[in-house]
Amino acid sequence: MILFKSRLIFGLIWKIIKVFFTVIYSVLSFFNLHFTLLLGLIGIVLYFTGALSNNRAVLVVYALLLVLSVLYAVIASVKKLLGIDKKVKRSKGVQIVEKEDGERQDENTIQNQPPKQDIPMHGEQQYGGNVSEIVNESEVPKYFKVRQNPSYIMAEYSNRYVLYKIENGKLNEVRTDYKA
Repeated sequence: MILFKSRLIFGLIWKIIKVFFTVIYSVLSFFNLHFTLLLGLIGIVLYFTGALSNNRAVLVVYALLLVLSVLYAVIASVKKLLGIDKKVKRSKGVQIVEKEDGERQDENTIQNQPPKQDIPMHGEQQYGGNVSEIVNESEVPKYFKVRQNPSYIMAEYSNRYVLYKIENGKLNEVRTDYKA
């Protein structure tokens, strides 16, 4: 009786069950067998209710759907393994694009011109209610191309990052993030 009340044993059993089903689901997910799993569960319900044995049309439709789901899983898995999947994974944040020889690209190699003067320069900025450092207008920033979207340029100053969008050959400021 004490074994049934022990949280240690039930916790261990519950953790083993969770790991087992997590591994099974990971394998099914890797091979894109989600629809096949769903159809299998529906087939179990249809079998126990007697719908598959009483009506041959339901059995034929069910078997056809099961074959189509397995065929879809094979095609989707092959596409994923070959890398011809249509979905483009986008990571969050800004990434620096490297040149072929490993050097960083700066803005001048991208556009061969300095930033336009229509970008407003800030005097004093209020950030979080406190007056922050005065922006050094003579400071030359480092420019980086954003990997996720080549129409964006990131400028790194000593105290902030400024994101620009290239529109009609001009840099338009999108946002400014201050370094901590």
